[in-house]
Amino acid sequence: MHVPDRELITAIELLRSVADIVPLREIVERHRAGRSTRGLVSLTFDDGYAALPALIGDYIVRAHVPITVFITTVATDRAARFWWDRIDDLFGHVSSDRWRAFEDVVGVPPAYRAGQPAEYGPLRPLRQWIMATHRGRWPDELEPALAALETESNRTTAQRAMSWDEILRFGSSGLVEYGVHTISHPVLPLLDDAELVAEVSTARRQLEDHVPNALPVLAIPFGLYDARTVTLAREAGMQTSLTLDNRTLRGIGADEPPPRLSMRSGLKRWKLLARLYVPRARPAGYPALPSATT
Repeated sequence: MHVPDRELITAIELLRSVADIVPLREIVERHRAGRSTRGLVSLTFDDGYAALPALIGDYIVRAHVPITVFITTVATDRAARFWWDRIDDLFGHVSSDRWRAFEDVVGVPPAYRAGQPAEYGPLRPLRQWIMATHRGRWPDELEPALAALETESNRTTAQRAMSWDEILRFGSSGLVEYGVHTISHPVLPLLDDAELVAEVSTARRQLEDHVPNALPVLAIPFGLYDARTVTLAREAGMQTSLTLDNRTLRGIGADEPPPRLSMRSGLKRWKLLARLYVPRARPAGYPALPSATT
């Protein structure tokens, strides 16, 4: 969705030339058992976007490449559009004055406008405010303002989540497995214990009700987690939780959450290879939680 199909397939082909692409299930089992994962790579896709089958569906069958897709169940129930895609695709069609007025209407505080680093772009204040104040969920009371701006601009994002029927069709090749991405894609560390467990355990049950061989692995929404998140996810039935710490499994203990390397548009081939082979320092502590100044 954010990487052109030709560029994505080129990256996968590069990975195939230097490693064995295996189902995530195999890497998780090996890692938990303390067995080597050297030379193995798994491909994961978050959010279950409806564009994914058209993007690489034919390719993964032709090349016999297994992938794992992580599902946000409320979005899948409705084949819904995610709030971050809605504002991303809308922003370029709205004047700066109109966008500022929209921020005023929904209530973005001045502290977020002043406190966010400029290099993260003009959408950063709204994003961080939604993440911090509304725990990563677009609140119902703000929906009329966003829908009105979409109507006014005649712009609605084409990106949406797959429906359950689309998920089943995409998985019919036997090359796609599905994992847990919570019910509503919240910032998990900002939830209390009971709500965090419910987000994970209920999403797992819903996934198991709809797809065969659901993978009991959590892809942590937004990559934001702490020790409590990992512990409670395990109590909710997860074998492990995947982070976005942008490093390989080298040096990661069997009880630690496996990191993932994020793909983005324009990533040079040599940089992708460097991420695989050049050891990277482990991040200090946990990712900073959203606030007016983070």
